[in-house]
Amino acid sequence: MGKRWVRLIVIVPLLVFFVFTNVYEDPANIFHDNSKEMAELLSKGYATYNTSDNGNEREIKHNMIMLMPDEVDCVAIGPSLIMTVNKDEVGTDSFINLGVSGSDLYDVLAQFGLMKIYDKKPKKVILCVDSYFFDESFYNAKDARNKGLKNYAEYMLEVLEGENPKPVSYDYYNYIKTRIEQAFSITYFQAAWKQIQKNGKYIVDNERYGVVGANFNGEYAYYDSDASLVYEKDFQEKGVSFVKKECANYNIKKQFAYDKHINKYSMEVFEKLICYMQEQGIEVELFLCPMSPSLWDRIDKDKSHYPILDEISGFAYDMSNKYNLKIIGTYNPYKIGMKDEDFYDARHVRRELMGKFFEL
Repeated sequence: MGKRWVRLIVIVPLLVFFVFTNVYEDPANIFHDNSKEMAELLSKGYATYNTSDNGNEREIKHNMIMLMPDEVDCVAIGPSLIMTVNKDEVGTDSFINLGVSGSDLYDVLAQFGLMKIYDKKPKKVILCVDSYFFDESFYNAKDARNKGLKNYAEYMLEVLEGENPKPVSYDYYNYIKTRIEQAFSITYFQAAWKQIQKNGKYIVDNERYGVVGANFNGEYAYYDSDASLVYEKDFQEKGVSFVKKECANYNIKKQFAYDKHINKYSMEVFEKLICYMQEQGIEVELFLCPMSPSLWDRIDKDKSHYPILDEISGFAYDMSNKYNLKIIGTYNPYKIGMKDEDFYDARHVRRELMGKFFEL
């Protein structure tokens, strides 16, 4: 009996500390979601930052869609590869970057579903064509990042099928389930503790986000006023040795579907989405973001095991020819003379160089 009490005396405080840290520090803003407030600042023309290491990008862009004008000249949609594309590079009067990290088939569909529901219409869409969209292991994963917005994706699938879509209701079950899971998650605790070590303290509630002003030192990544991303200063200054190290450690088997082929269902959905946009009078551009040369070399040495890349590229050109779409960029960095120093890491092109892909 005595040993049980000793265990309780030791375990209960540790559990309280564990859960408190996850809930209060909250590295992904699950329990302290400032997405609406940040989107409101962006819609008013302010650049804004989040002090968490991994803010709720999807909810920020969700709110941006609700707040955006009914008509906008151009939007960029896709994974983090496109998140640094900004108004100056695209050259339109109005531009909103809706990119989110790890964006896959359901993420893309959810954003189009939201735009239809809120009656928002871009004149042009720049769509980043990446393997996440065409690899079902990402969008069908149990831990997919898009669970909260999946209902909007299913709504859009019904639209693409020509059906009368059912009204979308918020998924409170997944909302509560996610909170409970993360409150007791070891991985979330590790992220929270890493964030505490970085800041030297627990986050104070009124310091979770803010406006980028004269005193902003670039410690945090931030969204520019068009919702494009500017990485934190430390990350920008990592240099070419960091890029090469990231390339050597990059999980190419997972990220580029080792020994898998392009998913046929994803191809069908993609083509239907293109047709939908053209029926709406939306101009479509496809963006193939190049990889860093060191990463490309790793894949190229074992190319027979990564057929999905050539298949996606070929499919993009097929869509371009069939529907008269402009293609921007290429996966192969050597075709456009890019070097490792042109990247932040294995995959992300430096913001100041993204403009070379767009004709102003």
